[in-house]
Amino acid sequence: MADQWLQLDDGQVTADDVHQLLGQVNDDHWVTLACVERVVNDPNVQRALLDLGISRSERVVERCTNLIFLSSTLEQKRHTDILVSHFEYEPSDAQMCNLRAVLLRRLDRLHTYVEMQKTFSKRSEMNVDEEMEDWEDDPWADGNAEHDVDRSLRSDFSESPLPVSLSNFLRNDLLHSACEIAAMEAVDTVRILLKRHTTALWPARFIIWQCIPEYVEPSLCRHLFPSLDNSTNAEAVPAQDSWRPEADFVELPETQTALRNLHGVSFLQFHDSAEALPVVPVPHALTAMELSIWYKTRVEAVISSTGMIDAALSVVQHGAAQGLPSLDELGEDLSLLSRLVYDAPHRKDDQEDWTLSSWCSMQPADIVKAYLAYSTPETLARDIWRLVMPYLYVLEARAERSGNPDPSLLTRILYNYIMTTSLDNVAAIFEASKPTLPAAQRIIKNDEDMARLALACLYGSSSLDEWATMSSIFECLPAWEVSKDRGDDAASTTIISLGAFVTPSTNRPLATPNDLLVFFHPLSFASLSQALDILDVHLESGEILSRWNVPTPLRWFLQSSGNVNEQRAWANRMVRHVAKKGAQLVSIGNWEWLLKDMLKLTGSGDSTARGAFCLLTREEVTTIFLSGLLSSGSEWTQSHEFDTLTTNRACRLRHCKINALWFS
Repeated sequence: MADQWLQLDDGQVTADDVHQLLGQVNDDHWVTLACVERVVNDPNVQRALLDLGISRSERVVERCTNLIFLSSTLEQKRHTDILVSHFEYEPSDAQMCNLRAVLLRRLDRLHTYVEMQKTFSKRSEMNVDEEMEDWEDDPWADGNAEHDVDRSLRSDFSESPLPVSLSNFLRNDLLHSACEIAAMEAVDTVRILLKRHTTALWPARFIIWQCIPEYVEPSLCRHLFPSLDNSTNAEAVPAQDSWRPEADFVELPETQTALRNLHGVSFLQFHDSAEALPVVPVPHALTAMELSIWYKTRVEAVISSTGMIDAALSVVQHGAAQGLPSLDELGEDLSLLSRLVYDAPHRKDDQEDWTLSSWCSMQPADIVKAYLAYSTPETLARDIWRLVMPYLYVLEARAERSGNPDPSLLTRILYNYIMTTSLDNVAAIFEASKPTLPAAQRIIKNDEDMARLALACLYGSSSLDEWATMSSIFECLPAWEVSKDRGDDAASTTIISLGAFVTPSTNRPLATPNDLLVFFHPLSFASLSQALDILDVHLESGEILSRWNVPTPLRWFLQSSGNVNEQRAWANRMVRHVAKKGAQLVSIGNWEWLLKDMLKLTGSGDSTARGAFCLLTREEVTTIFLSGLLSSGSEWTQSHEFDTLTTNRACRLRHCKINALWFS
């Protein structure tokens, strides 16, 4: 019988062979050793081997327990000494105890494997069904091919449901198998393994969790990842749910100590603990703060390896739901970052990879710009409400929680963005902040702040061709009824002081809107109203200059407000630019239109009107116009007998106030 047994290959052995061949051998030691040496992939055959080997070792256990029972003392040390003496006298009994321990642990693993197989089978069936749905939607597949694929997939599933074979699972180190199964995303299977072998695997739980791919949906791991025991404020320690509620005699501490104290007897090693691999076990429960650190580390691993912000957020939410400290703020950051990654508008070719570290290193102003980087004027207001405002509210709440409330934080960051974005975006924000809207719907809620921002943005802009946009910004501003007796000179003084400030020099570059806001911030309600009136005049002047192709930034009106030479030079430039194209301007209407605009820019001779040529008289502007007109060689001047006029004649006409006859 023994020879026939040895001639069988592992794949040929059946349960009947175990009973009819191996079971007929009388040598208990040889049969037990044969059951240990033979490991197969068929659960039924393996169960027959284990049962037979365990039953053949019962006599040795009975003999050893009788020795202990006959002992006159119950001290554990005395039990160990008795067993050592017995094993030295009967080394075969020591080897049988070792073999029995191996068989019992293999039996536990067999039960675990069968339970894991059932769980993994359900998971595999779901995956197969999903794959079949994909095949059913294949327009190129015919009916027969579909059934062939069905049979092929289900056949593969039934042959190898688990990523590790039974024979390897019984032989290999238990931690190695756990890591291998975790790497295959079999989360429920890993949970069963940890539940059934808690004593062996719990100290190495972090190694196992680390093997789970970062892209696995965190909700699948909610029963696997560490949790907090509120009664101890430390990591919850799972209860051992082993297959055998009581340890066998060969597994008792005194028996194992006795076996280890023997010399000259070799035993079969059976590794099922974290000590078998070069890892650092963590046998104690972590504190709440240590658990928080683990969750943060997991989050960083998920983001760095997959870039899946939503998966990282799910991990944090699982930890925060248990009350772990310092995860709420991390959850806030990930929630806000997920809005940037998934909800904010992006270009199709945008390849930027956002990480938690890059997010935390950014300043609030940079984050706001990132949220709105690809927003259009049509979508900007909506994007501010759904992306920027939640972020700013979180910053305000954090400041309050830290004991340093900052009521101006929201407006300060929002206003900073307004003063650094394009005029089209500014116009969109002002359109969504009109005083006619309900306060809850306005982005900028303070009317005076709107006026200050408009003044800073417009005078700080270098644009030469966005007069329509500038006018739309102005039209969104509040219309205040301020009597003249309430006015003061603060606005005029500010405009005059700004003239020197906005003039660029070698020591100071162009002033930014943020720089200009400092000047407008102290202005009172009445002064702001007066400043807006001046802005209205400057916008009209800017449109006139742009119409005649001599545009200038709005700041120029501040620079030239007290400089008559600058205004005279620009008036000459205006008429000469038209004179160069005099041959094209053959219509009397064009020249009359030009002169009318030039005179309009004088403000009717009122130097406080703040027009582009407010320091020039109408007479001087007329002279400049006539000089340019005469130098143009226009057919219009010839048809009106201006060909006989000379420059001196033009001067005499000026002294005769001929302009009063022309433009009475």
